[in-house]
Amino acid sequence: MGTDHLRVAVAGIHGKMGQEVARAVIGADGLLLVGGVARQHADGRPRVDEDRASVPVYDDIRTCLLAQSPDVLVDFTCAEAAQQHISVAVDLGVRPVIGTTGFAEPFLARVDALLRARELGGLYAPNFAVGALLMMRAAALVAPFLPQAEIIEYHHEQKRDKPSGTAKKTAQVIAAQLPERTGGDIPIHSVRLPGFVAHQEIIFGGQGERLTIRHDSMSRASFMPGVLLGIRRVMNATGLVDGLEHFLF
Repeated sequence: MGTDHLRVAVAGIHGKMGQEVARAVIGADGLLLVGGVARQHADGRPRVDEDRASVPVYDDIRTCLLAQSPDVLVDFTCAEAAQQHISVAVDLGVRPVIGTTGFAEPFLARVDALLRARELGGLYAPNFAVGALLMMRAAALVAPFLPQAEIIEYHHEQKRDKPSGTAKKTAQVIAAQLPERTGGDIPIHSVRLPGFVAHQEIIFGGQGERLTIRHDSMSRASFMPGVLLGIRRVMNATGLVDGLEHFLF
């Protein structure tokens, strides 16, 4: 393995998204999975294809980053744990790629300031699916012509935050096209049930007509091209980039 490979650690490596990220990194050119963090069962290796990778898994973020010296930390955990992971990563000069949502705005602003002070880049992306980003871009085009809109988002029953980060970002995108409105003015309806992964529809209503834009992620693999893009592009960023669309469009 060449020395020019980007070294990647994954926080939440034993979770469903963490496992998907680990597999994607293992299969990607130019990336090297070097370690992971798991709250429980830090048994020395993640539950990925063990014929292809065996990496140490730690229950402490600082220990992991000091031992493995990654360039990038990918975090798919929960907001409480991620705040510690991200703070330690930035302190140690590791660039965070954040898929966790549910943060308060002041925390993200602090992360941006810390990254800029260290001349590092980071990425916060409520959604890594390319189709979801195109959905939001289409919504921005429609909003000035059909300003009455509501959002319905559907996720699996284990997703803690609601509305989702994607739904809140979509509301902000729509409101940005409408004078005198804010993201909080766009109604959001959240569904949390088994059988869903991540789905969202935006319904625009007009006189005698209706336009619906919908995106469906049928599996977590849909997020992986965006995660890999974020890992690569964050190396040339400065500060916290808010949204994968800044790397995509």
